[in-house]
Amino acid sequence: MAASSRMEGADQRKRARLTSPEGEDRISELPDEIVVSILSRLTLREAVRTSVLSKPWRYVWTCIPALNFDANDISGFPLGDQEYNKWVSGVLAQHRGPNVDEFRVCYDLDKESSSHIDRWIGFALSNRVHTVELRLSNPFTLHFPDKYYILRHRVLGLSASGSPLKNSSSDMFVGFKSLKTLSLSAVKVDDKAIEYFLSNCLLLERLSLHLNFALRNLKLGKSSLLLRYLEVVRCWRVKTIEICDTNLVSFTYVGKKPKAMLLKNAPKLVEERLGNYILPELKNLKQFVLIVKRWFNDSLLGFLVMIKNWPNLQRFVLQLSCNGTHWHDSLKKAPRANMREAARYSHPCLKVVEISGYCNACDFKLFKHIIETVFLLEKIIIDTRNPNPNPKKIRELRSGEEQQLRTLVSPRVEFVIL
Repeated sequence: MAASSRMEGADQRKRARLTSPEGEDRISELPDEIVVSILSRLTLREAVRTSVLSKPWRYVWTCIPALNFDANDISGFPLGDQEYNKWVSGVLAQHRGPNVDEFRVCYDLDKESSSHIDRWIGFALSNRVHTVELRLSNPFTLHFPDKYYILRHRVLGLSASGSPLKNSSSDMFVGFKSLKTLSLSAVKVDDKAIEYFLSNCLLLERLSLHLNFALRNLKLGKSSLLLRYLEVVRCWRVKTIEICDTNLVSFTYVGKKPKAMLLKNAPKLVEERLGNYILPELKNLKQFVLIVKRWFNDSLLGFLVMIKNWPNLQRFVLQLSCNGTHWHDSLKKAPRANMREAARYSHPCLKVVEISGYCNACDFKLFKHIIETVFLLEKIIIDTRNPNPNPKKIRELRSGEEQQLRTLVSPRVEFVIL
């Protein structure tokens, strides 16, 4: 009873703050722009629920510019595909705002919902959307790419050859010109559609492609000068990647080694995250994250060949998994003369080195070499928390190798083992 009284008292105090001494609704007196801005900070479901507050509030939520259809925001309210599709389509049918800043669909959908998703994309683009995110993957469809939703050319107003259709809506093309962020996961988008996005979305700054099994050849050039961030992750059928004359700041690639990867004239590139690939000299690169799989006893000294190629590198992160699969053929084929030269090289700018998945004495040799040759080093992080096939080796690190490394590290270097 006491707890109930306290809750009722808190509700009364809250209502008192929202109303004037005369009982008038203070929030409703605010300008519409501010009220809409407040509602935009709620989840979409919470914003819709404000329609029952009073008659003036009934349609306020329909003007919010951020439409985030994330099923995780409605936990406790089970949705099937039909219910989810009905929810999204119902909200879009009632939307009255002049434009849409953000449009996100995060739910387990496949090509069975294609007709709905097609209409949603058309709605977003015709409302001058700035951010589009379609995250349609789940554990059940992850291994069945033939079930993935296909973003067809006609949805984008294109013919099968990739050229614009004569009867396409002009509002659609206005939407392309407003788009700044495009993130697609478990969505099949072919080369021509991606090329059309890059050529016509002149304000596009971020492009993220995950689990795209239709992508074969990705080419970025002068038409993508505003693009700053590019992610290509687990797009297993990519054959070639060509990046020339761009202003990219960050590039992430995780997947199979392409038959060809060209990176040329990207002077602003300062961060890269790569899996199983080696790149040429990049003078402005400051942060590099490499994700590799390896045999348990593979040596890591070969990575010094890459460090040597990046004179301004300040942070180097190596994320390892020891699961017996083959890794990094390029380094295995590196000439011994180059390996010896890299081993004698002292990096002029490297300050932070982090390795996760540490599992054997070969890793110890790499750290020992870095400690002895990198004079500006400020911090070393060894993360042993990742799943590992040889826990005994981790115990040996804790008891023996850790102490050896600590004796080599200068007092000015922060040494962390997780």
